[in-house]
Amino acid sequence: MKKNESTTEIKKHRTLGSLERFFWLLDHHHPLHFSIAAELNGTAPVEQWFKALNAIKEQHPLLRVSINLNENNAPVFVPLAGDVPIPLRIVQYTENNSWKAELKQEHITRFSPSEGPLIRAVLYECPHRSVIILSAHHSIADGRSLSYVLNDLLNAMNGKFTEPNAMPLATDEQVGLIMDDLHKLPINEADFVFLEGNSTVERALPQVDTLRLSPELSTRVRQRARQEGTTVHGALSAALALVSKDWKPQPLRIWSPASARETLESGYSASLQLTTKTVSFDLEEHRTFWDVARYSNASLAGVGSMEYITGYTQELSGLISSGIDINGLVEFGETVIANEYLLTNIGALNFDTDFGNLQLEALWGPFVLTGYEGSQTIGVTSINGIIHLALTTLAHIEAKPLLEAVEDLLMEECALVDNLR
Repeated sequence: MKKNESTTEIKKHRTLGSLERFFWLLDHHHPLHFSIAAELNGTAPVEQWFKALNAIKEQHPLLRVSINLNENNAPVFVPLAGDVPIPLRIVQYTENNSWKAELKQEHITRFSPSEGPLIRAVLYECPHRSVIILSAHHSIADGRSLSYVLNDLLNAMNGKFTEPNAMPLATDEQVGLIMDDLHKLPINEADFVFLEGNSTVERALPQVDTLRLSPELSTRVRQRARQEGTTVHGALSAALALVSKDWKPQPLRIWSPASARETLESGYSASLQLTTKTVSFDLEEHRTFWDVARYSNASLAGVGSMEYITGYTQELSGLISSGIDINGLVEFGETVIANEYLLTNIGALNFDTDFGNLQLEALWGPFVLTGYEGSQTIGVTSINGIIHLALTTLAHIEAKPLLEAVEDLLMEECALVDNLR
């Protein structure tokens, strides 16, 4: 960016906020992009998908940017020059492939942030059925906002379009933090070269698995959790802790993202608006299922509050503006946010399911790998009241029938009881 550029042009080059920058840096060390997948009854012409992808690109500004360094070596979002389409890879069903195989391939295919765009799609076509997979660089979106993008995409497939959004603000700006240090902080050139070189390391395909709870069990989990003074997230945390007690390190750590979108009134946009917190579960102290679930809920209380969001962002801002190098960031992650499970719960999505010649049958994800040894990710969505669980784990980690074990325990603990409300 040249110093004589106009103010309007400079504003287009929005500096990455603390969390956006944190994920951008770590992504060079190990891939942090993530995916969601929608199973659809019905098919549509490929040209219609291209048109719909172009529509959502125009609606969400961060779907048409790259990340480049400005004159101070600070990373900034830069609008792509010209009409650059969102990449769409099309795969036809055969007996030798599956949409989950394509999802695995997405996990080892890196984004090139300096080129953009930072989102891509895979269309997996079967006779009379389709699966659309969206993958995004974590600096431009979180699981909730990528689900919004998917909803907009399906609406566009049905001829329904919405007005373009403005460029979303960084969380730092929304909580009133001064971003001068982030604007001016240089990146050590040697570290950056190391990062780019490391991005070429070959990686094995991960393991993925999915499981949809029955409508009856989904209802019972919600009702019983409410009766026991906790949440679905608390119940899922308890299930993970208890089914893993004999084969995961103890105390078991579950890392939970929480949406900051409602508190910040960020609206319906593709953006990164979340906080996180790791909870350690000592099963010697909290032995029963619902004790563990209530403990999880109490430990995460306030994580979406303005006070917590501000403190969380201040801590990250201070860490980055301290001049920490990539090795320091990796060490910070391995010591402060290392975990056995990432439980990333998008929550209940009240989307339509009828999109003309396409009907939404299931929504899976987020699928993501944290990069921490031994960590596994459980992505949770709820569509029309039905809870969907998605597992992502490294190729060499024993996955066990984890989702089935969680389901069995939930069935046992959420058996029908009197006076459910």
